[in-house]
Formats: sequence, C-alpha cells, structure tokens
Amino acid sequence: MGALSAQYTNIESPMPQYLRTSSVRLIEASQEALHLAFVGLGLPARQELRVGAAQFAASAGLIGVAVEQVLSAILVQVLGEDALMSSRTQFKSAREVLQDIRALLIAPPPRASFLTYGLPDAAAHRQELHRATEGFTLIIGERAAGLHAGQGPSRAVAMMQAQKVLAFYNLLARSSRVRPYLEQRPRPPETRLDTDVIVDDLARRFIEAETLGERSAALRSLFLVLPEVPAIAPDWLDAFDRSAVAPTNDDINLLLQTLERAAPVRFHRLNAGGQGLAVAVRPNDANALPIAPHHLRRAFGDVLGQFDAYVGTANGRLNEGHLEVPPESFLLDLWVLGPNQLVQELNRERLTAHDAWPLIVTALSSPRINRPFWFLVSMVDDLGQLVAQLRRAFAVGGGGNLRQQQAPTLEAIEALRHTQVLAPDNPFVATVRRAYAEAGARREAIALAIERNRGAARDAGPEAEVVLRRVSEGELAVGQAFEAVLGLPNQEAKRYWARLLAEAASDPEDRDMLVRIHRDDDLVPAQSAARKAMKLIDAVSYGPQVELE
Repeated sequence: MGALSAQYTNIESPMPQYLRTSSVRLIEASQEALHLAFVGLGLPARQELRVGAAQFAASAGLIGVAVEQVLSAILVQVLGEDALMSSRTQFKSAREVLQDIRALLIAPPPRASFLTYGLPDAAAHRQELHRATEGFTLIIGERAAGLHAGQGPSRAVAMMQAQKVLAFYNLLARSSRVRPYLEQRPRPPETRLDTDVIVDDLARRFIEAETLGERSAALRSLFLVLPEVPAIAPDWLDAFDRSAVAPTNDDINLLLQTLERAAPVRFHRLNAGGQGLAVAVRPNDANALPIAPHHLRRAFGDVLGQFDAYVGTANGRLNEGHLEVPPESFLLDLWVLGPNQLVQELNRERLTAHDAWPLIVTALSSPRINRPFWFLVSMVDDLGQLVAQLRRAFAVGGGGNLRQQQAPTLEAIEALRHTQVLAPDNPFVATVRRAYAEAGARREAIALAIERNRGAARDAGPEAEVVLRRVSEGELAVGQAFEAVLGLPNQEAKRYWARLLAEAASDPEDRDMLVRIHRDDDLVPAQSAARKAMKLIDAVSYGPQVELE
C-alpha cells in the first residue's frame, strides 16, 4: 500500500487550466481544421478534375473554419458561450464573430486581459492582433464559397491564407495564458511563398481571362493575397460574396476599382465580395443532448412591454423632478439574459441613453453592493448622452448611497466612452483586480475544502465532489456545479458549498446561479458573496478597460 501511495505521489501534476474548457475546445478544433487544410494542400492530386476550382475548395473552407473557431474561442473566454448566439436558436455568422472580436480589441473589457498576460505593452499587442484580423473577412467569404459553392482558389493562394491564420496563432501564443494551448501548431507543407510572383500570375490571369467566371476567380484571389486590405464596405463586400456564384460586370468593375484604390501602384497595369447555423430545442427527442434546468432562462413574459413601461415611467417622473426607477428584480432578470438575448427580447440593436439610465440608477441605488449595470452601458449608442441623463438623475436623487456613486461611475463611463485605460489609482481598478484574484484563489481552494470536510456535516458526497473538483481545476465554470450542490441532502452542506461557489464565481456563465442564490431564502449565508460576484462579473465582462493580470 505504501508503495502504491508513493507511486501516485510521484505522478506529475497536470498543467493549470488558464482558459475555460469551451475556449480550449475551440482553439484545439481550430488547429485541427487548419491541420486538415494543410493535409489537403499537401496531398498529390487524386485525379485531374474537370473543374479545377473544386480541387482546393475544401481546404479553403477549412481555413475559414479555423479562423471562425479561434475567434470564437476568444469571444467565449471573455463573454461566455452565449456570446456566440445571435438569438436563442441561432449561432452568429463568422463575420459577426469577427466584428465582435475587432470591437473587443479596440475597447477591451477587463476579462480580455488574458490576451496580453506577461507582455510589456498590452495596447501594442492588441493593435497587432487587430491588424492581423484585417484579412479574415475575405477568408471567411472564401470559406463560404468553398464549402457551399465548391469554389476554391489555387493551392498557392490557399497556402497564403493558411499562413495568415498561423501568424494569428503565433501572436496569440505570446500571451503566457494562451501559449500552452498553441504549443503544437499545425505545420504547413512548405513555408516559402513569393507574394509578388503570385500577384503577377493572378494579374496575368485576370488580363487574359475570357469569361466573367475566370475574371472573378482571379480578382477574388487578388483580394486574398494582397497585403493592402481594402477598408470594409458593404458594397464591395457584397460584390465579393456574389462573385463566387454569379458574377456580373458591375461586380467585377466594383471589385477592381476597390483594389485599385487600396493598391494603386500594384494595379496601374490592370486599367481595363458565414451564415448562421440553426439549432433546435427538441424536448421530446430521446436522442437529443439533455439540457439542465439551470441552463434555461426564466419565463419573462412580455419583457419588451415591461421594459417600455418602466423606462417610460422613469423618464416621465424625471421630467417632473422625481426619481422613480424600475425594481431590482427586473434589472436582474435582464442581467441573466445578457446583451445578446436582450437584443432579441427588446427588438433593438442598441439602447438609447433614455432606455438605460433608469436601470443603471436601480443598480447604483442598492445599499452596500451595487447590482450589475455595465452590461447595459455596453449596449448604449451614445455614452455622452448617458452621462448627461445620469447627471440629471443624480441631481434629483439627493444624497445617500446614490450620490456617493456619482463621481466614480461617471469617471468610469467616460473612460469607456473614450476607450481609455482607467488610472491605476482609480478605486474601480483596485477593487476589480482584488476581487478577480480572490475569486480565482477561492476556486482553486475548493479542492482543499473537499478534503477538509470529508466525513463531516459539510461533506460534499461522491457525486458533488466529482463536479466540484473539476471546478477547482478550472475545467468547468463554477455555476456548472450548482445543481449538484442543490442536490445535497444536508442543508448545512448545501449552504456551505453554495457560499463557496459564489465566492469563486467570476465567469458570465455563473449568472444564473448567482441570481438564484440571491433569490433563495434557504441560501441566505451565500447571498452576500453572490451579490459581490454579480458585481464583479458585470464589471470584468462589460466594464472599462482594466489589466487584470
């Protein structure tokens, strides 16, 4: 027995998990897609195809898949898996994910600091990442052409696109939080590609083309290989997409003019642009993946009607010189939904300042611990107007806790408005950093708590222990252990582990759990920790820029 114990104590401890499991899954899937693309590009031709454009269509599609999945990994790490959904039943398109990532790199919330961990100049690295994504819009368009239309570029052009994805992996791997998941990056069949030779060949093909289809293929490839990426505009991007299937003379001319503006020196001799995936909920299908009840949202009824009623009343009363804001329960209902679902429920892409300020004041009016409100700020179309409306509300609201929130809140919103990093001595920065670090330490300490309470009244029991250990190791989000804790037969143990989970929560996917604890009279000992965690998650997911690590 002693020898067996010694054997197990010598087992090398696993690598700490720096990213959530779903993000790791997406990073690994992205690399597998790129690896398969390289396999396709490296294999000898199976036969001479009747239509040459089909030969590398699958490889081009896989390169685009790799782009979408690695971008999705970043979005999920920052905002949770809900951020991939455009509605409750549909995923965002690849271009929507790309748009979210580029916006996130310009105005990063605190949870995005994992991208720059261990780097001396975080802002400069984010700029490099942003520049590296410039050509991804076209790669995503080529993915659609490859997978849906069977239309692919030449092998050389596809290899250049794959090299752009590898370059993005290399940038991501500079962060010590991401590097462990990119240590075995895919290897291309060859690494030397002469861009000038490829451009000249494509230019020759364009000039010599006899059909619209041939001209379109050459022009699309030129978009893909030129280092000068045209500014994204709907007109030429639509033309680029159409040209893969049914090109027209107008589309060809528009694309040519766009490239000439982007790279006039290269083109003086040529004088002559992701679709969402539907998902379905099938509760009666025995073969469908089961969904735990805590993953389902509350039945909100007419959210839009309630929202408009509360907001209309608040604005009317403010005009009369009185403050009457929505109830906290409604604010938390909206927080559980999150911005992506709110867009659908409220039937609007953005909120106006008049929409948002009443609920923000609700959050700031809560005694001792503010309720979440940064998720609403992130949806406002004009932060200058929001500051003005909040000033009016603060003036009417009088003194007390609300007045104390005025200066730090407005300062933080102004920083978000101007995409500025808050000063290190700002109280918001110190509070967020400390709370985020404490939550991480609490999560890791769950494993010790399991051992400490084994055989006692707070024993987690065998079923909950398995899930709690996975939470402690970073494999699962904290909220994923909540159902197991609620199933404990001992009320003392249930309250104890609910409190520990709330103290360890720092992820957007923990929102449901925290609101349920806050509303459960049987879990009063865990409610203060739940309220603190709600405030933290809201701030690090949607608040002004803070380097957490």
